[in-house]
Amino acid sequence: MKAWVHHLTGRFPRAVVGLTVSSVFIVFFLRNTDFSGVADAFRDADLLLILAAVAVYFAGLYVRAIRWHYLLRHIQAIPPYKLFPIIAIGFGTNNVLPFRAGEVIRAHTLYRRHGVRRAAGLSSIFLTRVFDGLMLTLFLCVGVGASLAGFEGMGYAGDLLAAAMAFLVFGVSAALVLIYFIATHPQEAGRIVHRIFDALPLLRGREIGWLDSLIEGLSATAQRDLFLGALWTSALAWGLEALMYFLVGEAFGLNVPFPVYLLIAAAANIIITAPSTSGGVGPFEWATKEVVLIYLVGVNSEEVAIAYAAALHGLVLIPIAVIGLFFLWLYQVPLRNEPTSAEADPQPQPR
Repeated sequence: MKAWVHHLTGRFPRAVVGLTVSSVFIVFFLRNTDFSGVADAFRDADLLLILAAVAVYFAGLYVRAIRWHYLLRHIQAIPPYKLFPIIAIGFGTNNVLPFRAGEVIRAHTLYRRHGVRRAAGLSSIFLTRVFDGLMLTLFLCVGVGASLAGFEGMGYAGDLLAAAMAFLVFGVSAALVLIYFIATHPQEAGRIVHRIFDALPLLRGREIGWLDSLIEGLSATAQRDLFLGALWTSALAWGLEALMYFLVGEAFGLNVPFPVYLLIAAAANIIITAPSTSGGVGPFEWATKEVVLIYLVGVNSEEVAIAYAAALHGLVLIPIAVIGLFFLWLYQVPLRNEPTSAEADPQPQPR
C-alpha cells in the first residue's frame, strides 16, 4: 500500500509537471507551422552529413568517459571504456525520465559495477556538470562576442543571450571557487556543513555519514593534473558536440556562421538545465528554433528551423537512449528496493 501511495503522490505529479512543461514549449515551437514546408526540409536534408554528425556525437560521448576517468582517478582508476556504458545509461535514462533521474541511476550503476560510493559518484557527476557549464559559458562569450563584432555578417545575438552569458560567468565562477575551497579544505568544509545542519531544526541530529564521500568526489579539482585533464576533455567533448550541430545545420542548408552553432548549443542546453522534462523535449527545440531564426533568412526559414531543431534533438536523444537502455538491461542493475543511504551497502567487489 505504501508503495502505491508513494507512486501516486511522488512519480505521478512529477510526470504531470514534465508533460505540462513539454507541452507548453511544443505549442510555442510548432504554432503557425506549415507542416508541408517542414516535410520538404526533411526530404532535402543530406543523409550522409547527418550520419557523420551522429558519429561525431558518439566520439564526444567517449571523450566524456575520458573526462569522468580523470574526475574519478583519485578514488579509483577506472578505464574510460568501462565508464562509457555507465555514461550511456545515465544519458539514456535522462532522456526518458524527468527530473534528471539518470544522474542518480548513473551513480548507482557506478557503485554496483565498480564499488565507488554513491555520494562520491554523484559529486563527480556534479563536477562534470560544472565543467559543462564552463564550456557553455565560453560558447556564449564567443557567440555573443562574434555577434557584436559582426563576424561574417552576424547581427547582435540579443539581450537575453547576453544576460545569460553574464549570469553564467558569475554562477560558474562562484561554483568553481566553492568547489576548489571544499576540495582543498575538506575538514573545514565538513565543519561548516555540520554547523549548518545543527542550526536548522529539520536537519539537526540527522546522520550525514555520506558527507566524506561527497567531499571526496569533489577532490579531483585539488589535483592539478586531474583538473587539467577534465578541462581539456570538456573542451574537446563540447567542441565535438558543436561540430555535430554544425554538420546537422549543413545537412539542412542553414549556411550560418559557426559561432551561431555555439549560441544554439549554449541556449538549448542551458534551458534544459531545469530538470523538469524528459530529455528536455520541448524547451530544447524551442530554444534552438529561436536562435536559428535570429540569423536564418528566407521564405521557408521557420519551417527549416523547425526541421533542424527537431532532427538535432532527435539525434541527440534517440541513439544514446537506445544504447543506454540496452546497457541498463545488460548490466541488470536493480533500481528498486535499494538502501536510501549512500553508505548503507557494503562495498561490492569491482568487476
